[in-house]
Amino acid sequence: MLRKTKYQLAGVVPIINTPWTDKGTVDYPSIGRLVQGGISDGISGCIVPAVASEVSKLSNDERIRLLEEVIEVADGQIPVIAGVSDPDVKRAQKLADHAVHAGADGVLCAVPTGIIHEKTLIKTFFTQLTQVELPMLMIQDLSWGDYGTPLDAITEMFQEIDSFRCLKLETVPAGYKLSQVIKATDRLMPVGVGWSLPQLIEALDRDANFITTTAVNKPFVHILHHYYQGERDTSIEIFNRTLPYLAWAHQHIDISIHFYKLYCHRKGWFTNTHAREPILPFDTHHLRIANEIIDHLFALEEELG
Repeated sequence: MLRKTKYQLAGVVPIINTPWTDKGTVDYPSIGRLVQGGISDGISGCIVPAVASEVSKLSNDERIRLLEEVIEVADGQIPVIAGVSDPDVKRAQKLADHAVHAGADGVLCAVPTGIIHEKTLIKTFFTQLTQVELPMLMIQDLSWGDYGTPLDAITEMFQEIDSFRCLKLETVPAGYKLSQVIKATDRLMPVGVGWSLPQLIEALDRDANFITTTAVNKPFVHILHHYYQGERDTSIEIFNRTLPYLAWAHQHIDISIHFYKLYCHRKGWFTNTHAREPILPFDTHHLRIANEIIDHLFALEEELG
């Protein structure tokens, strides 16, 4: 078994959204404003590209330049973790190799959907991926409707793969599995949660180390700050005021993508609210509710200062 110390990743680590120009190309000035806005709000790092970045709709060249742009804007102020997820391990290796040479602080790779319950295939995939020398590998255990990656696959890879240091946990249910992973890795595996943010206080009680938000960062920076100061009641008070947003935006990944585009546009970060097709429609009813929720979030952010 490898001797590992705990990787130091904690706090709010958002996924970077992809803004689009009117011509459908990536809007790089908007990305710069989003990253700097997140840094001003107190984020501890960022991940790009991932699901909330509309990564499945990005070309290989767009993925590469998007990462390079974020690294340049971040300029060492926060760690940047590169999303290299691909069901083809050779393509994931190429993305990982580029990320390392571009200056990323680590890489995120999701367990391919087609093998997510197959321990042997999962271990083979990540053993091959880490033939590229990585500063840090974060595995994304993403399954929208079940337990996801077998626990023994996670623990065995943590023992056997030196660069595997963090887990992004997004399964159903997330809470109990989070506790299982932390216990099975002797508390040496930083575990973060994202899609299960509506259960954030439970995740913190279970010792989650980081949370992966999307664009809306300031309330969660304050929630974590108060929680770790021993002010759990204050943390819950702020969290409860985010629940209308979390409950509504997390009804479907496409609705959340539309929502965050609108939020970023109203913040003055994005020049428009475009998403890349195919995506679920966002009609006038969605727009009305989303704007009301954003008004509520803006009021909360102003109070937090």
